[in-house]
Amino acid sequence: MNSALEFRGIEKSFGPVQVLHGVSFDLAPGRIYGLLGENGAGKSTLMKIASGYEAPSGGELRVDGRPVRFDGSRAAEAEGIVLIHQEFNLAEDLSVAQNIFLGHEKKRGWWLDDAAMRAAAAEVLQQVGLAVDPDTPVRRLIVAEKQLVEIAKALSRRARLLIMDEPTATLTPGETERLFQLMTRLRAEGVTIVYISHRLDEVEHITDEVTVMRDGRFVARDATANVSRQQMANLMVGRELSDL
Repeated sequence: MNSALEFRGIEKSFGPVQVLHGVSFDLAPGRIYGLLGENGAGKSTLMKIASGYEAPSGGELRVDGRPVRFDGSRAAEAEGIVLIHQEFNLAEDLSVAQNIFLGHEKKRGWWLDDAAMRAAAAEVLQQVGLAVDPDTPVRRLIVAEKQLVEIAKALSRRARLLIMDEPTATLTPGETERLFQLMTRLRAEGVTIVYISHRLDEVEHITDEVTVMRDGRFVARDATANVSRQQMANLMVGRELSDL
């Protein structure tokens, strides 16, 4: 089976500072991966490369076994790779439908096809379980609803690899559980999810595999069921921790 995405010897430098050192691993379709590491481990930089927000200084990305090089996030989205930022990328004064199709508007001739966008938005909102009118201004939504709009936006662009950066940081336990139910459903539909979080109990609960980075390097990877929270923490910091 082809990988959804492969990292082959990915390196990244910002001036004289090298932040990624030959990172290599692959992501299979229909799996939820926990990506772990302390702040500064290189997780976010690697995912920004995967989603077209940064270019690698060396190495190669492969999608379905073929090399790709993204010149921006739109190129990554065209391959179905979408990053949901920790700070939502939504226009508060626009409607839900307008946000979902912002930059990808449907047109009929020279004109925007608002009816088609509202209908398509209603479909993806139903997919993510958000019962709001597509014409609702985003500023009226609570945080959990805004996150679902971000996911709906990704699905409207036919995302097959969804990267979530600390997605539960501002959610209540109930909202978190609903997000996990959605992630489980997306996994069953073949979507690959990369879940970046410092909440190891959540990683243990929702992911199939964990990948650990430290100091810009790939450290370890295993089935989540094989790794205790204590072991996850030890791998992240590179030493035994007596008190998790």
